[in-house]
Amino acid sequence: MNGGIAERPRLFTAKQAVGFVLAVVSIAGSYFIPGCPELTHEAIAACGILLGAVFMWFCGTMPTGVVGLLGCLALFALGIRPQFADAFSGYTSTTAWFVLGVYCMTALMQKSSLGVRLTKRFIMWAGADSRKLVFAIMLATACMSSIMTDTGAVALSMSFVLPLLDLIGAERGKSNLGKCLLLGVSLGALIGGFTTPCGHSLNVLSIGILEQTTGDTVSYLSWMVYGVPVAAVVLPCAWKALVHAFPPESITQDKVDELMSSQFQTGAFTALDVKCLVLMIVLPALWIAGNWIGMLNSTSIALLGMILLFVPGMNIVSWKEFEHLASWNLFLFFGGVLSIGGAVQATGAATFIANAFLGSGILGLPVFAALLIIATFLYLIHTVCPISPAWCAIFMPPLLVFAQTVGLASVAPTFMIVCLIAGSYLVPLCPAMNMTYDTGWYSFKDTSRAGWLASIALVAAAVVWVYILGYVIGLM
Repeated sequence: MNGGIAERPRLFTAKQAVGFVLAVVSIAGSYFIPGCPELTHEAIAACGILLGAVFMWFCGTMPTGVVGLLGCLALFALGIRPQFADAFSGYTSTTAWFVLGVYCMTALMQKSSLGVRLTKRFIMWAGADSRKLVFAIMLATACMSSIMTDTGAVALSMSFVLPLLDLIGAERGKSNLGKCLLLGVSLGALIGGFTTPCGHSLNVLSIGILEQTTGDTVSYLSWMVYGVPVAAVVLPCAWKALVHAFPPESITQDKVDELMSSQFQTGAFTALDVKCLVLMIVLPALWIAGNWIGMLNSTSIALLGMILLFVPGMNIVSWKEFEHLASWNLFLFFGGVLSIGGAVQATGAATFIANAFLGSGILGLPVFAALLIIATFLYLIHTVCPISPAWCAIFMPPLLVFAQTVGLASVAPTFMIVCLIAGSYLVPLCPAMNMTYDTGWYSFKDTSRAGWLASIALVAAAVVWVYILGYVIGLM
C-alpha cells in the first residue's frame, strides 16, 4: 500500500518486455528483408518468426503454448504459409497427440501407490547406509522418470526425501545428506528421462521433428537401446560425484524405520493399484511390440492408454483430475514448434542452415570427432541458455542432414541432442533441477561442484554409444 492506494501489478516485467520487443523486431525486420537466390523472402520471414518465438520463450513473455499459437498465426497472417491447415499443421501431427496421451502414465503413477511402493523397496535395500540411500533415491527417481514427466518424478521423490531430512534433524543448506538427496532426485529424473520415448517431452518433440524432416520414425525399443545403456553409465558416475563432493552424514536404522512407518504405509494392493499396475505393464509391452506390429505405433497406444483411464469399470481418474494432470500448454507448445519448424523446412530455410553448418568444415573431420565437438557445443550452449525445445527445433534439421551425409543412422543425432539438452547438470535452471534448488537445501554453486563429472560422463557416454550404434553398427 502507498498512501492508502493499492499498487497496480506490473503488466510486464522488464525481462518479459525485452522478449516482446525483440520478438516484434525479429518478425517485422525479417518480413521486410528481401529474398536472394540462396534464401527466399518466405524462408527469411519463417526464421524471423522462429527467432521471435525463441526470444519470448526465453524471456517468459507469455505462456509457451500461447507463443506457439502466435507463431502459427504469424505464419498465416504474413502469407508465409497461406493455407491455414499448413500454418497450424503441427497440431494434427502424431507428436502433439502423443504428448497428450502419454500423460496416462503420469496419472497411473500418481493415482496409485505404485511409486510409493517402488521407492520403499529401494530405501529398504539401502537401510541406514546413507551413501546407498542416495543411490537408491536416484535410481528410484530415474525409474519413475522413464515413464512419467521429470517434474512429476521429482515431486514424488521429494515427498519422501524431505520428511526423512526433517526426521533426522538435518540442517537446511548445511547437511551434506540433504544436498546429496535433493541433487540426486533432480539428476535421477534427468537421467531417467531420456531412457524411453515417453520419459521426457523433449523426446517426443525430437521424434516428431525426425518424422517431419526425414519421414523416418523411431520404435520404442530402438530408443531404449540407445537410452538405457547411456543412463546405466551416467547414473553411477553422477552418484559417485555427489557423495564425493558432499560426503553424506550417517543416519541410524531407527530413523529409517520411523520413516517407513510414517510415510510408507501402503497396505495391501487395492483394486485401483491392480488396474494401474496392469496398464503400467501392458502399455510399455504394446510400445515394444510396435517394433514388429505396424499398427501399434506410439501415439495410438498412448491415446488408448488415455481412453482406458475413463472406461466404465476402470474409472482410474475423473476428467477434471486428468485436466489437472495433463499439460494443455505443452500440447499447444508442441503444435506451435512443429508448425513453425515445418515452415522453416518447407521454405528452404532449414536446407540453407544445414548447408552452412555442413560447409563449416565439420564434414572433413572423422565422424567421432565431429560428434564429440557437436555434443560438447550443444551441452555448453544449453547450460548458459536453457531453452531446450528451441535448440532442438534449430539444430535437429542440420544434424539430420549431417547424419544422412556421413552415413549415420538418423535416430543417433535425434537421441544425442535430446539427452544433452534435456537439462544441464551444472546449473539449476531446468525445471527438474529448479524444483529441488528452490527448497534451499543446496546452493547454486553446489550444483556445478557435484555435476561436472556427471556432465563429462553424459557427453562421453552419449557420443561413444551413438557412434557405435548409429555409425559402426548402423542401428535405426
